[in-house]
Amino acid sequence: MRSNSRMKRIMVLMSLAVFLVSFSLPAAFAQKSEVLFWTGFAGQPERGVMDQMVARFNELFPEINVKKVVVPGTETNIAKLLTSLAAGVGPDAYHLDRFTVSQRASAGILQSLEGYVPGIREWVEETYLDFGWKEVVYQDKVWGLPFDTDVRALYYRKDFFDEAGLSAPATIAETDAAAEKLTVSEAGRLQRMGFVPWWNQGWHYTWGWAFGGEFYNADTQKITANDPRIVESFAWQKSYLDKYGMKDVQAFSSSYQEQMEVLDPFVSGKVAMVITGDWFIGNMRRFGPDIDYGIVPIPRPAQFKEPTSWSGGWSIVIPVGAKNAEGAATFMKWYCGLEANEMYAEGTFHLPVTRVGAATTFLREEPGYSVFIDVLPYSQCRPVIPVGGLYWDELTAARDYVIYGKKAAKQALDDVTAKVQAELDRVLSQ
Repeated sequence: MRSNSRMKRIMVLMSLAVFLVSFSLPAAFAQKSEVLFWTGFAGQPERGVMDQMVARFNELFPEINVKKVVVPGTETNIAKLLTSLAAGVGPDAYHLDRFTVSQRASAGILQSLEGYVPGIREWVEETYLDFGWKEVVYQDKVWGLPFDTDVRALYYRKDFFDEAGLSAPATIAETDAAAEKLTVSEAGRLQRMGFVPWWNQGWHYTWGWAFGGEFYNADTQKITANDPRIVESFAWQKSYLDKYGMKDVQAFSSSYQEQMEVLDPFVSGKVAMVITGDWFIGNMRRFGPDIDYGIVPIPRPAQFKEPTSWSGGWSIVIPVGAKNAEGAATFMKWYCGLEANEMYAEGTFHLPVTRVGAATTFLREEPGYSVFIDVLPYSQCRPVIPVGGLYWDELTAARDYVIYGKKAAKQALDDVTAKVQAELDRVLSQ
């Protein structure tokens, strides 16, 4: 009995000693909480700047160690993430294209942030621009935090315009006239095109909104891809192939559209105008520092007097099955906050998505950026629906059917409306 009592006292004292020692250990020796962060950003300067941001977070929050891993993925392709989740080895934080947040949340892939960040709904509304926070809210819950944003506009080669005696276009008619005058053919082959509407950021949303169309009625929960003004925008794009020849434009496009940034057709002078985003200013500085170019809002039919654009961007989310969701939430709130937003903007020239950052950004003083910042109040976000990725892919396929003559614009967009509406109804009924 004495032996047992003595042994119990020894065990209690040993346990107490272990507790006191562990409690008094300096932070340097305490176990760090690891957060595994996956991103698809592999290019520079984004990759390098994000490395600096992660290092800064790890410095500010020594109790957490964020490990950033670059994984393959695109705006709508999250196959790697899905595979990892099925195997139970997914990340704690994930870089997700913001317009797909509602779709991934609806599919049960994401965790809402309410349980990790008190007052998160009010905080996101106060912190981020409207189109930014609206894309991460679905069914009154917050499923991610906005990371950055962008805006689209028309870049034009001033040197070509001056040579032809042209001014920057403001309307669709002026764009068509300039495109015709700036297109160059030699020996029956296109050497330079004035404009290719669907290149780069000339997406379905770009021109549908420019023509005054609406893609979704939130009140009725109806897909409206066949809005007559969107149909008109698709038919207008098709007119370029009709005018310049489908085979000729296809041959020209295959030669130049997918080239590397240094050989970009706008930089190399193979196209005189292009719709792209604010980030392209950085490309011009790196690959075309001596090129004389200008930036104006996206051209619209003459009856529209206000500018238009649309904004996207990325978000950070917590997938289901995250092993350190609390650590990920702490990381996200800093990584998507003001200090990190400023670091990313200064290092990459991407626009901040925070209200304070957008209002005070140094980028306004940078040549060209004022156009994008002035357009921000008029910018829209893609429909916040749980089939956003499907809608994008179907609109893209429809655009290709139309411009390459496989379907009439009305038929192609009727088909999109029917298919996406059926899937939306199915998802909403669950």
